[in-house]
Amino acid sequence: MKKLQFFLIFIFLILTISALSNFRNHVNASTSNSNNRDSVEVINIPAGEFLMGSAEDKGRSDERPQRKVYLDTYAIDIYETTNNRYLKFIHSTRRKEPPNPYSDKQLSEEYGTGDLPVVQVTWYDAVDYCRWAGKRLPTEAEWEKAARGEQGFVFPWGSNLPNSKIVNFERNWEETKTLWPVGLNNQTSSPYGVKDMAGNVREWTSDWYAPDYYSIGADKNPKGPKTGILKVIKGGSWHSFTSDIRSASRGKGGFALKTDGIGFRCAKSIK
Repeated sequence: MKKLQFFLIFIFLILTISALSNFRNHVNASTSNSNNRDSVEVINIPAGEFLMGSAEDKGRSDERPQRKVYLDTYAIDIYETTNNRYLKFIHSTRRKEPPNPYSDKQLSEEYGTGDLPVVQVTWYDAVDYCRWAGKRLPTEAEWEKAARGEQGFVFPWGSNLPNSKIVNFERNWEETKTLWPVGLNNQTSSPYGVKDMAGNVREWTSDWYAPDYYSIGADKNPKGPKTGILKVIKGGSWHSFTSDIRSASRGKGGFALKTDGIGFRCAKSIK
């Protein structure tokens, strides 16, 4: 009788462990993008408040006042959009390749650049890619929360000043050595595990830019001004100074702007 009881308990434990394992795998799978067009891993940023902007004695005037902003749950790409992923979109939609910043060859013919973030893309190009992938550009608030976490870090990794050995900034152009492959260094990840949100390339957001928006914007799910001339660009690039790669720093540019230092990543609402 005792042998039978022991055997039944053993079987129960085996089944329980198996069920827990399957549940854990299911939870992990929910953080990945199942879209066949864009297989990049995404991460869910939980709903809640975070500190947006800079304190009164910090940053620039357009980053103030610092305030608590509430955002619903959303997902954001862990990595910036790469040349390989963007070229898949270009060829699938039969569009013209973006300018190759490295040589006179087509970008698709440039060896060793597939994992570098795509640049020379306009705001419209970024919007079209994200739509094709079943996503959208992040709002400025979504981008900033993903970069600095709930506590309002100065940089994605905290308050320590950036180190040029692990952050790509304050550099001159060196052809294919200028930009770094996405996800190169885990030491600079955001509190949520999002990569490359300081330096390398600046990133388009969906918001129009207004210098006074932080003083008049909504405290829940802000989406920027309804109209404008310039779009908000976040994160700084390989050529930016320390002050420009802070998470609260607000860059701006015309929606038709193309440079060697602007790329993007996508986001998605979670219903």
